[in-house]
Amino acid sequence: MRRYEDLDELQQKAIDDLYEHDERLALLETGFGKTVVELTVGEELMAAGVVTTPLVFAPLRVAQATWPNELAQWGHLQHVRMVKWGGAPEEWEDSIWKRSRVLYGKRLWIEQRLPKIVDVRKRREAEGKLADIVSEERRVNKELLRTPPLAGHWHVTSFENAEWLLGLFKPGELPFDMVVVDETGRVARNPKSPRYKIMKKHIPLAKIRHGLNATPAPEGCLDLFGQVQMICGSKLWSKSFYDWRQKFFVPEDYMGYSWRLQMGAFDMLMADLNKVSFRAPATAYTKNATTRQIEIDLPPKARAAYDEMEKTMAVELAGLDLGDELDPVVAMSEAVASQKLRQICQGYLYQVDDKGVRTVHHLHDEKTEALAELIDSMGREPLLVAYGFDGDLENIRKIWKSVPYLGQGVSSAQAAEN
Repeated sequence: MRRYEDLDELQQKAIDDLYEHDERLALLETGFGKTVVELTVGEELMAAGVVTTPLVFAPLRVAQATWPNELAQWGHLQHVRMVKWGGAPEEWEDSIWKRSRVLYGKRLWIEQRLPKIVDVRKRREAEGKLADIVSEERRVNKELLRTPPLAGHWHVTSFENAEWLLGLFKPGELPFDMVVVDETGRVARNPKSPRYKIMKKHIPLAKIRHGLNATPAPEGCLDLFGQVQMICGSKLWSKSFYDWRQKFFVPEDYMGYSWRLQMGAFDMLMADLNKVSFRAPATAYTKNATTRQIEIDLPPKARAAYDEMEKTMAVELAGLDLGDELDPVVAMSEAVASQKLRQICQGYLYQVDDKGVRTVHHLHDEKTEALAELIDSMGREPLLVAYGFDGDLENIRKIWKSVPYLGQGVSSAQAAEN
């Protein structure tokens, strides 16, 4: 377990900077340790009596695993209490907040499907269910508004819950006095989305608001506006994205679909951004980079296959709905079983018949999706991925078809070019 003293000098500077500013963007590369920095800041603010109830919005996997798991790695965070609102609401600890979120999901599910119901009788039945849910949701939400969140606890939720949670309150009445948005670029890239609009309406009114992101402009400088607006409101730039764009950019085509920076605009934007952000170049902490372990939950069928292989060194494929006539996958030794377990974790299972022909059985995409989210959070920053099986490469290239790779089948000339 790491100690507070293990935080390096640059991380300490980030902690001091965020502690001293009510509104701040922390633009720190992947591996810096943004989560432990923000948790430390929040705990110091709570100890000083500045805030009592922090709220964190983060991508789903980050909310489910990264924030909770960080507590176990640091001695000075062992006392932190955290309410986990990531993942399926049915799996949350029971509370009035859970009941509200479950009813919200049920209502949306029926509302989205109601227009597609052709049968009049089924539509009337669905309308009756919807009315009952709406009535119960109103009752629960009235009770929720009289029930403050747990003081002294961090409340960590995913972006998917922003519209539900923020929609419960009027702007300025959010019962969380500190709001952290992890990976601001993920939300702000689409300023027309309902999620971004409601977050922009509520978050700048919180007492303390911090935004975390690996790079200031994941897909270009146009991404800056939304991030700054979400954390700082309109204090730095115009309220209008279009006025701001007109000031710093020029269209590259007649219809205005593509925009580029005006001459000298980049330096002006960076100078403005430095007023509301803490930034550190990657070269400043390359030697002190922290290890971030991204955990995934295996889907039930993949978990069942893993447990079966681990216990019996064989997997019945029929039980995985892969085909009733398929022979079971059998490992003839513990070493082979270990390889099969690794394959299941990766998302597939190899089966070789008597003629040496290999069949790849697809089980899940959890790891590929986690990698996609990591790449998405890094913007255009470089990334080197090591893979162990051909199946890993196949899964990666299904999503990024033209990604260059070094491995079997790549000539020395191609390798040199890549």
